Amino acid sequence: MTNLDGTPAITKPSYTFWILFYGSICSSWLLLFVMSSTDSVTSLAFIKDFCISASEASIFQLTGMWSLMIGAMMLPSFYNFVVVHQDIRRNDFKHTALLTSGYVAIWVTVVPLASLAQKYFLEQNLIGLDGRSHSMLLNGLLLLTAGIYQFTKIKNACLTVCSSPMHFFLGHWKEGYTGSFRMGAQLGTICVICCWALMLLAFVGGAMNMLWMAGLTSIMVIEKQGHLSEKFSGLLGMTLIGAASITLVLSIFLEVIT
Repeated sequence: MTNLDGTPAITKPSYTFWILFYGSICSSWLLLFVMSSTDSVTSLAFIKDFCISASEASIFQLTGMWSLMIGAMMLPSFYNFVVVHQDIRRNDFKHTALLTSGYVAIWVTVVPLASLAQKYFLEQNLIGLDGRSHSMLLNGLLLLTAGIYQFTKIKNACLTVCSSPMHFFLGHWKEGYTGSFRMGAQLGTICVICCWALMLLAFVGGAMNMLWMAGLTSIMVIEKQGHLSEKFSGLLGMTLIGAASITLVLSIFLEVIT
């Protein structure tokens, strides 16, 4: 039996890939948890380098932190594409690894922007060391941005792709190892466009608040489930706009009375 490009089919499960896939997710969450624990003590020098105050962190260190967040938050939302791709490729480790690498590579290119944003907000005293906004006005604007974006055409177009792995592969299949990487990069680009506004909400609940970030991860995973996608996205948008309205009204009210 052969694959679509004529190469020999690999029919046994690719345990190595899944060990690496789940291992990357779990290790990312573990390192983020260690970094978020101010009283954590470790003898590993490279972890110590990251376990410092955000105000003291360099752009490089913040970029490392956000890269871990990408591994922890965005790999789970890519799971459906990995499963479908492995079914098509009959569990070919190299092709699926390259697909995933292309996806992650695009997110990693966006990471410096998040790092710069966090550094700027810190310098302006808009967020705390845990990455949580001090400003109700900023919270309201971030919630409103994310809520409105849920109803835009580009969001819906990207979400349609993100929730339909087989449809994407049927329409955009590329052969060879470079083809797998390019498909991953294309999916990464679509995912960034789809999820950037939700990622901004990290500053509302705290970028180093593990429960908050786990909640955002769950939202992005659920949103990409085909049978839930459209209704959940609309409900999420209305909820965010409602929360933004309340937050902005409270912000204005507190500004007036003080």
